[in-house]
Amino acid sequence: MASAPASVLTDGPSPLRPVVSPRLSRAGEVLELVRTGRASTITELATAMNVARSTVTERVEALTDRGLLSSRGEIVSGRGRPATVLAFNPAAGVVLSAQIGMSGLRVGAYDLAGAPLAAEESTDIPVTAGPDRVLAALVTALDAQLVAAGRARADVLGLGIGVPGRIELETAREGGSAAARPWIDFPVAERLGEIYDVPVSVGRGMGLLAMAEQRAFHPDASVLLGLKVGTVVECGVVIDGKIVDGGSGLAGEIGHTPVPGADAVCVCGNTGCLNAVAGGGAIAERLRLLGHEVDSARGVAQLAQQGVVEAGRQVREAGRHIGAVLAGTVNLLNPDVIVVWGYLADSGDQLFAGLQESLYRMGVPAATRHVTIEYTRLGADAGVRGAAVSTTEDVLSAAHIDLLLTRWQAEHP
Repeated sequence: MASAPASVLTDGPSPLRPVVSPRLSRAGEVLELVRTGRASTITELATAMNVARSTVTERVEALTDRGLLSSRGEIVSGRGRPATVLAFNPAAGVVLSAQIGMSGLRVGAYDLAGAPLAAEESTDIPVTAGPDRVLAALVTALDAQLVAAGRARADVLGLGIGVPGRIELETAREGGSAAARPWIDFPVAERLGEIYDVPVSVGRGMGLLAMAEQRAFHPDASVLLGLKVGTVVECGVVIDGKIVDGGSGLAGEIGHTPVPGADAVCVCGNTGCLNAVAGGGAIAERLRLLGHEVDSARGVAQLAQQGVVEAGRQVREAGRHIGAVLAGTVNLLNPDVIVVWGYLADSGDQLFAGLQESLYRMGVPAATRHVTIEYTRLGADAGVRGAAVSTTEDVLSAAHIDLLLTRWQAEHP
């Protein structure tokens, strides 16, 4: 992946084993030049790579045999023979992806250009069910995606998984650290790699969410923050197109920033954490004390949408606290875009109003005037799209393509 993984799980990608055949070395470079539009004929490729035409031809044939390249016609230049125009074939493989959340998982299947091959689907299963049961449900859901796409396991070239961060797992409302323990160092990549026989990348979900939004809608953003406002509050950080996870995978865990004057006890053991004050679970608890039947961030959002005054007030106040903490992050990172995602963001204008109120009051004016704050455009699909984007970039890297072709030729002599 583009950066060090932030998962609490055992991470990938799982490597392909064979040593690259000398006759296939730089085949991945050929594919990359064609795929990015920098070359489309044998002559153009040979010039770009500073090698003989025969060297390029051999690699083009290997890529064509594997289905990664195809011909899209010929062009006539001068008095010589017409030149074949090469094109990348996105249908040559499938990338599977999944987002494992605290209460369920979502899966998708994509071609090598990132186009969905079937409608993304969700399965309700909490992480507290344990890794074995969750992975069993995940494999069932992924296989269903392949069936819906009319593809088979043999077509899969890579698998990307987004998972909750360690702190989110350890502060789960049900089970807490006991629920997180089975996941610590659990070999997700290895287990899934054995089943699908492909490289598996595992990363923290918020980083993948932010990457999906950046790639799809803000490719020119130098710094993009993905802000989750649900049961907990956390950020994903993308700088110069790369996920930033931090030294121990905890970058963006703003939910445990102390809120001045707050004394609510957080499940992490500290008092006054942003999650204990502005998280959806904390708001639901306060509303229950006021007589409202609500037990989740989703329920809080529904009450606010229904016009329950106290729910709207609580959400707006939560937005103020989040904005105050976010102001420090904006001052530090100077983001171009902040994309907001999560159940509390679904509650209407109250959250955004409170967030912007504090952010603009407490942030450096030059930084806050520069930043664009918007609601996620990908919604529930952001996590699976981010995992797919990251994995596809891994799969199509020049070094990986060389290995893929070497393995494929060994299996198809």
